[in-house]
Amino acid sequence: MAEESDGIEEAFEGQLRVLVTAAGQIAERMARAREDALRRAQAASEQEARELQSRFAAEQRAARVEMSNVHRAEWWDRATPEQIGHTYQVARAWSKEEPEAVRAEQRMRDELRTRYSVDVESAGADPEAVRQAVQRELAKSEHDRAAAAAEQSRSEQERAEAQRLMTMADQDERRAEESRAAAVHEPDPEERVRAAAEAEQHEAEAARAREDGRTVYDSAERRAGTAQSLEAQGIDREVVATRLRADVSQGKPATEAVKGAGKSKAPKARKTRGHGTQVQRAGLDR
Repeated sequence: MAEESDGIEEAFEGQLRVLVTAAGQIAERMARAREDALRRAQAASEQEARELQSRFAAEQRAARVEMSNVHRAEWWDRATPEQIGHTYQVARAWSKEEPEAVRAEQRMRDELRTRYSVDVESAGADPEAVRQAVQRELAKSEHDRAAAAAEQSRSEQERAEAQRLMTMADQDERRAEESRAAAVHEPDPEERVRAAAEAEQHEAEAARAREDGRTVYDSAERRAGTAQSLEAQGIDREVVATRLRADVSQGKPATEAVKGAGKSKAPKARKTRGHGTQVQRAGLDR
């Protein structure tokens, strides 16, 4: 007697069909948007074009990291529909520029067909569910861009504040030099004592301002570098921005804050049809 289905596998595959279909549509939009942005940047200035190309290069490196997962059977055994859909979206979005994306996309097509009987060209997903999935992802992408822009603005403000503090330190050091000179050459003993005290005060203020300036500048530069490094490791830009904000408010290194991001303990897997693939339950209740 055939084992009666509990509906988990069907729900998994249904969600997968929706997310993979939506991923293909979103990927096409992303590729076009990237091309349009680069054309606009090149028309604006060489500097803007270089900066945008640098950002795209970082995104491409992050994409390679994420796409490398599809060649590991253990990733497929535990991946949720959301993870599979997002990785397929990344592969499709970079397939015109990145040879690895072409290989990853083909591997995903094969695995989806073999493991879940899902043909990405005719997945049979509900059109309304696909539309809603596309809208959710586009909204998330917009949120990510806003978070990245806010983080860049914060870094620019910190650099400006660091420069202001350094300027204050230079001014205090000049005042300290003037006061030290007065303490040496002033004929009135009381004035010499007062000038010496002022010199010490200005020196202390200069040291404090310079140290504060270094701290602010180091924070801005470090977080900008950390953000690029984390994104290059394949960590989602929204996660990076959130962790960096926590870094500012709590003083916790961002590299520590993101340790384990996306590596939560995997739920118990179950077998599905195909060739003994294990399927994760997570994501079905989202």
